[in-house]
Parts: sequence; C-alpha cells; structure tokens
Amino acid sequence: MLELVDGLLVDSKRDYDQVAALLKRTAAHGPPRSERLSRKLTDDIYELKTRGGIRIPYFYDEGRMIICTEALRKPKKTELRSLITRALAERERYLEAKRHGDIEVIREDS
Repeated sequence: MLELVDGLLVDSKRDYDQVAALLKRTAAHGPPRSERLSRKLTDDIYELKTRGGIRIPYFYDEGRMIICTEALRKPKKTELRSLITRALAERERYLEAKRHGDIEVIREDS
C-alpha cells in the first residue's frame, strides 16, 4: 500500500492529497458513511474510495481498528473478485499473526 501512496506523491499530488485526507479523516472519525467514499464488499471486507479512483480495501479488528490491505487504482469489474480474495487472505494472515502474538500496533498521535 505504501508504494502506491508514495508513488502518488510523485505522479499525482491531487490523488495523494485525497488519499491522505481520507485516511486521516477515517482514523479520526471512522469510515465515511457515504457509499461514494466507503462501501461494503463482503461481510468482512470494505473499501475506501477517492474521487480520483484510488481504492483501499480494509477490514476491522477489535475496537473498530481499521486494517488496510492495499491501495490501488480502481479495478475493472472483472478484477474485483481478485481484490476481494487478496483482502480476505490478508485478513486471515493478519488474524493468524495476531493469534500468535506477532502483531505490533504502533499508534501515531496527530
């Protein structure tokens, strides 16, 4: 995810600013209620969206902590199933690592 976000800073400052603002807002207030900016993809996977076409799949952990799995340009409809499969696999890896105590949460105060 960081590679795409870092690349946006070089390629498209407008997209970078939208992603940064969306992530900051989501961290402070939770996901947007507007389906234009956030929507449910499956029972466990959701997606943050920017006007510029950036998509950030995510899931929740305890305490409504949001775990982002990747960031990418809007996928084609035929690619959406792959995105969901990858996000579900990342969720399973995350939960397994958490069960084994291999997750370190670093909180950054803004």
